[in-house]
Amino acid sequence: MSIRWFMTALVMGILLGAAGQGAAVASSTDAGFVAQARAAGVSAEKAAALQAKVDDYLARLQGRGKQVSPNQISMKGAVLNVTVPGEARPRQLVQPSQAVPQATVCKDFSSWSPVPYGWFCAYRFQWGGGDSIGMYDCDNYFIPWVSEGSWMNNQTAGTVPRLYFRNLSWWDMPAAYSMQGYHVDWNPVNSITNCR
Repeated sequence: MSIRWFMTALVMGILLGAAGQGAAVASSTDAGFVAQARAAGVSAEKAAALQAKVDDYLARLQGRGKQVSPNQISMKGAVLNVTVPGEARPRQLVQPSQAVPQATVCKDFSSWSPVPYGWFCAYRFQWGGGDSIGMYDCDNYFIPWVSEGSWMNNQTAGTVPRLYFRNLSWWDMPAAYSMQGYHVDWNPVNSITNCR
């Protein structure tokens, strides 16, 4: 019985130690991004809240994204741009450590100019507001929102994105150039394949 207890304690100690090391690595990385946000003029409180938003997205993405700047997550061919808490849309805080587009690639609808040619942008809120996902490479991208949002498709003329729902059905969206500024219910949506 004592050997069994010893082995259980040893395994638990190893597992807890490894978990603690992973948390330490994550928190030191988080601290670096928080420091970058602070250097860009974001208050300490908002920088911490921004990092919490990014951490929440990373958890929901389940390995399908990597933080590359204080408010950007690379999704391998797409970029998730996160707003600073209290702001209406993303802005570029620092130059990301990897080659990802500017946070402003997904313009809001107030500018009345389309997103850059070749891009599909999904927005968390209506009329291009809130966090956004700019998709360039043809792939399937997870949509982490349950809000009422919007989208803009300025890919190659005729390109048809496909929306996949949680109930396993799908819908072919209108071909490029197209957009929907309001009443896009992200709640039942699982993912978007921006081009096929």
